[in-house]
Amino acid sequence: MSRKEININLRPATREDWSFIKDLAGEAFAVFGPYRRIVSDWLADHFVRTYLLEVEDKPAGFFMLGLMLPSFLLWNIELMAIAVVPSLRGRGLGRFMLTEAEKVARLRGYRLLRAHVGCQNQPALRLFKQAGFEIKKHLSKYYPSGLDAYELIKKLNS
Repeated sequence: MSRKEININLRPATREDWSFIKDLAGEAFAVFGPYRRIVSDWLADHFVRTYLLEVEDKPAGFFMLGLMLPSFLLWNIELMAIAVVPSLRGRGLGRFMLTEAEKVARLRGYRLLRAHVGCQNQPALRLFKQAGFEIKKHLSKYYPSGLDAYELIKKLNS
Protein backbone atom coordinates (compact mmCIF):
# COMPACT_ATOMS: atom_id res chain seq x y z
CA MET A 1 0.00 0.00 0.00
CA SER A 2 1.49 3.35 -1.00
CA ARG A 3 1.02 6.57 0.96
CA LYS A 4 -1.34 7.88 -1.75
CA GLU A 5 -3.72 4.95 -1.25
CA ILE A 6 -4.26 5.61 2.44
CA ASN A 7 -5.93 8.43 4.35
CA ILE A 8 -3.20 10.37 6.18
CA ASN A 9 -3.42 13.45 8.35
CA LEU A 10 -0.75 15.45 10.13
CA ARG A 11 -1.77 17.81 12.92
CA PRO A 12 -0.37 19.45 16.04
CA ALA A 13 -0.41 16.94 18.88
CA THR A 14 -2.70 17.50 21.84
CA ARG A 15 -2.38 16.35 25.44
CA GLU A 16 -4.68 13.42 24.54
CA ASP A 17 -1.94 12.19 22.15
CA TRP A 18 0.83 12.21 24.74
CA SER A 19 0.41 8.62 25.88
CA PHE A 20 0.71 7.32 22.31
CA ILE A 21 3.76 9.52 21.65
CA LYS A 22 5.54 8.48 24.85
CA ASP A 23 4.83 4.79 24.22
CA LEU A 24 6.05 4.94 20.62
CA ALA A 25 9.17 6.87 21.64
CA GLY A 26 9.91 4.38 24.40
CA GLU A 27 9.67 1.53 21.90
CA ALA A 28 11.31 3.14 18.88
CA PHE A 29 14.23 4.71 20.76
CA ALA A 30 14.74 2.12 23.54
CA VAL A 31 18.27 1.29 22.42
CA PHE A 32 19.30 4.93 22.90
CA GLY A 33 18.09 5.37 26.47
CA PRO A 34 14.98 6.21 28.51
CA TYR A 35 13.21 8.07 25.72
CA ARG A 36 9.73 7.56 27.12
CA ARG A 37 10.80 9.84 30.01
CA ILE A 38 12.88 12.15 27.81
CA VAL A 39 10.03 12.67 25.35
CA SER A 40 7.69 13.29 28.30
CA ASP A 41 9.90 16.23 29.26
CA TRP A 42 9.94 17.51 25.68
CA LEU A 43 6.15 17.33 25.44
CA ALA A 44 5.90 19.66 28.43
CA ASP A 45 8.48 22.12 27.04
CA HIS A 46 6.84 25.18 25.45
CA PHE A 47 9.82 25.52 23.06
CA VAL A 48 9.02 22.12 21.49
CA ARG A 49 6.26 21.57 18.93
CA THR A 50 4.96 18.05 18.39
CA TYR A 51 2.99 16.86 15.37
CA LEU A 52 0.96 13.66 15.20
CA LEU A 53 0.63 11.55 12.07
CA GLU A 54 -2.68 9.72 11.66
CA VAL A 55 -3.32 6.94 9.16
CA GLU A 56 -6.93 5.97 8.61
CA ASP A 57 -7.81 8.15 11.64
CA LYS A 58 -5.47 6.24 13.98
CA PRO A 59 -2.18 7.51 15.49
CA ALA A 60 0.70 6.27 13.35
CA GLY A 61 3.72 8.43 14.16
CA PHE A 62 5.00 11.78 15.31
CA PHE A 63 7.78 14.30 15.00
CA MET A 64 9.05 16.98 17.37
CA LEU A 65 10.70 20.30 16.51
CA GLY A 66 12.50 22.33 19.15
CA LEU A 67 14.45 25.54 19.39
CA MET A 68 18.19 25.40 19.68
CA LEU A 69 19.63 27.49 22.45
CA PRO A 70 21.75 29.58 23.19
CA SER A 71 20.01 32.57 21.68
CA PHE A 72 22.55 33.14 18.90
CA LEU A 73 21.34 29.87 17.35
CA LEU A 74 17.68 30.88 17.20
CA TRP A 75 17.68 30.70 13.40
CA ASN A 76 18.29 26.93 13.81
CA ILE A 77 15.68 24.40 14.79
CA GLU A 78 16.13 20.77 15.69
CA LEU A 79 14.13 17.78 14.62
CA MET A 80 14.30 16.20 18.05
CA ALA A 81 12.44 12.99 17.27
CA ILE A 82 10.63 11.31 14.41
CA ALA A 83 8.99 7.88 14.57
CA VAL A 84 6.47 5.69 12.75
CA VAL A 85 4.71 2.70 14.29
CA PRO A 86 6.56 -0.49 13.27
CA SER A 87 3.66 -1.99 11.28
CA LEU A 88 3.57 1.06 8.97
CA ARG A 89 7.29 1.54 8.34
CA GLY A 90 8.61 1.33 4.81
CA ARG A 91 5.59 3.09 3.29
CA GLY A 92 7.02 6.59 2.90
CA LEU A 93 5.44 7.98 6.06
CA GLY A 94 8.78 8.95 7.62
CA ARG A 95 9.74 10.76 4.42
CA PHE A 96 6.34 12.50 4.44
CA MET A 97 6.81 13.69 8.04
CA LEU A 98 10.38 14.81 7.36
CA THR A 99 9.18 16.89 4.41
CA GLU A 100 6.42 18.39 6.55
CA ALA A 101 8.89 19.17 9.35
CA GLU A 102 11.02 21.07 6.83
CA LYS A 103 7.96 23.00 5.65
CA VAL A 104 7.04 23.97 9.22
CA ALA A 105 10.60 25.11 9.91
CA ARG A 106 10.77 27.16 6.70
CA LEU A 107 7.38 28.81 7.33
CA ARG A 108 8.58 29.87 10.78
CA GLY A 109 11.70 31.47 9.30
CA TYR A 110 14.35 28.97 10.33
CA ARG A 111 17.37 28.62 8.07
CA LEU A 112 18.87 25.37 9.32
CA LEU A 113 17.32 22.08 10.40
CA ARG A 114 19.44 19.87 12.61
CA ALA A 115 18.94 16.26 13.70
CA HIS A 116 20.85 13.51 15.48
CA VAL A 117 20.76 9.92 14.28
CA GLY A 118 22.32 6.86 15.88
CA CYS A 119 25.33 5.73 13.85
CA GLN A 120 23.92 2.18 13.62
CA ASN A 121 20.45 3.35 12.51
CA GLN A 122 20.91 2.78 8.79
CA PRO A 123 17.23 3.23 7.77
CA ALA A 124 17.12 6.66 9.46
CA LEU A 125 20.48 7.68 8.00
CA ARG A 126 19.27 6.70 4.54
CA LEU A 127 16.05 8.70 5.03
CA PHE A 128 17.89 11.84 6.12
CA LYS A 129 20.56 11.60 3.40
CA GLN A 130 17.91 11.12 0.71
CA ALA A 131 16.20 14.25 2.05
CA GLY A 132 19.40 16.27 1.58
CA PHE A 133 20.81 16.25 5.11
CA GLU A 134 24.58 16.16 5.47
CA ILE A 135 26.62 14.65 8.27
CA LYS A 136 28.22 17.50 10.17
CA LYS A 137 30.04 15.47 12.82
CA HIS A 138 30.32 12.19 14.68
CA LEU A 139 29.46 12.41 18.38
CA SER A 140 30.89 9.71 20.64
CA LYS A 141 28.59 8.43 23.38
CA TYR A 142 25.94 11.02 22.51
CA TYR A 143 22.93 9.06 23.72
CA PRO A 144 22.17 8.20 27.37
CA SER A 145 22.82 4.53 26.56
CA GLY A 146 26.34 5.41 25.43
CA LEU A 147 25.76 4.92 21.69
CA ASP A 148 27.31 7.24 19.14
CA ALA A 149 25.35 9.60 16.88
CA TYR A 150 25.80 11.66 13.79
CA GLU A 151 24.79 15.31 13.86
CA LEU A 152 23.01 16.03 10.57
CA ILE A 153 22.15 19.40 9.10
CA LYS A 154 20.13 20.70 6.21
CA LYS A 155 20.08 24.27 5.01
CA LEU A 156 16.53 25.44 4.40
CA ASN A 157 15.80 27.68 1.46
CA SER A 158 13.21 30.37 1.97
